Amino acid sequence: MIESTNMRNLFVAGALLAGVLLGQTKPAPAAPSCDRACLEGFVNQYLDALVAHNVFGLPLASKVKFSENDQLLELGDGMWNVTTGIGSYKIYIADPQSGQVGFLGTARENDRPVTLALRLKIENRKISEIETVVHSATPATPPTGAAAMETMGPDPVFSETIPRLQRVSRDALVKAANSYFEALEKSDPSLSSFDPQCNRLENGVRASCGEQIAGKTLSYIQTVYPRRFPVVDEERQLVFGFFTYQIPGDILSVESPGHGVHKFSAAQTAPSFAEVPAVFRIKSGKIRRMESLMVSEPYGTPNPFFNDDWRRPKR
Repeated sequence: MIESTNMRNLFVAGALLAGVLLGQTKPAPAAPSCDRACLEGFVNQYLDALVAHNVFGLPLASKVKFSENDQLLELGDGMWNVTTGIGSYKIYIADPQSGQVGFLGTARENDRPVTLALRLKIENRKISEIETVVHSATPATPPTGAAAMETMGPDPVFSETIPRLQRVSRDALVKAANSYFEALEKSDPSLSSFDPQCNRLENGVRASCGEQIAGKTLSYIQTVYPRRFPVVDEERQLVFGFFTYQIPGDILSVESPGHGVHKFSAAQTAPSFAEVPAVFRIKSGKIRRMESLMVSEPYGTPNPFFNDDWRRPKR
C-alpha cells in the first residue's frame, strides 16, 4: 500500500515537472470585465484628458484608432486643441458585453458650447477605439442647440434602470431602433414602432418622431447607410449608434399630404452626407425617446469604422 502511494506521488510529480519543462503552465487569468461604473469611468477620464489637452495619462492600447466627424486623426489633434470645458448635459450608454460605451453631451470649444457624441471601445482595460462627432457653432448653425440642451437637462428616461422582467433582448432593442430608419427611408411611419409618448431631439431642437416622416418633409434623405449599432445598454434599454444619411440632392420638392407642395432648401438639394450619432430609449419594444446630432459632410465620405463600401443597391 505504501509502495503504491509512493509510486502515485512520483507519477504526479513527474507529470508536473514535464508540464513545466514543456511550457504547459496555467493560462494567464482573463482580464477582469469592465462593468457600467468601469465604462463610464473611462468616459470621464477621457473627457478630463480632453480638457487638459493631455493624452498621455490615458490608458491606451498599443494601437488606437481615433476619428472626428469621420476623419481619421492623430490622437491629440482636432477638438483636443480647442476643448476648454465639458458641459452639464450628459447621457451615458454602457455595454459591458461588447466592452463599449457611448456618450452624448455638451462641451466647450474655445468657450463656445458645442454638442459631442463619443464612443470608446475598451479591451483589457485599455482604450482601443475612439469615435467622436462634434456639432460646432458656425454662422449657419448657431450654438443654440447645446445651450438649450443644458437648460432643459437630459430626460430622466435615459438613466432609468429597467426591471429585468420589463426588458427586451439585445436583438429586439436594435430592431426597434433600426425601424426608425426603415420608416425614414420609405417616408412611412407605420414601418417604425413609436411609443405614444415618443419625442425626438436633434441638435438640441425638439422634433416629432413620426409626423415629419408622414409629411414627407424628410424624404430628401434617400438612404440611411451604413447603420451601425455598436453599443446596446440592456440594463437601461438604450441603443447608441452611428448612421449616415445619404442626400443626393436630386429631389427638389415633394407633395406633402395635407400641406401641398413642400420645397426643399438649398442645403437639402445639394449632394451631401450627414453623420448622425443617435441614442434610442426603447420601452416595451417601442421607441420612447430619440436624441441625435446631425453633422453635414461631403458626399461620399466613408465611415472609418465601417468595413464595407457606403454604396448600397436600392431595395
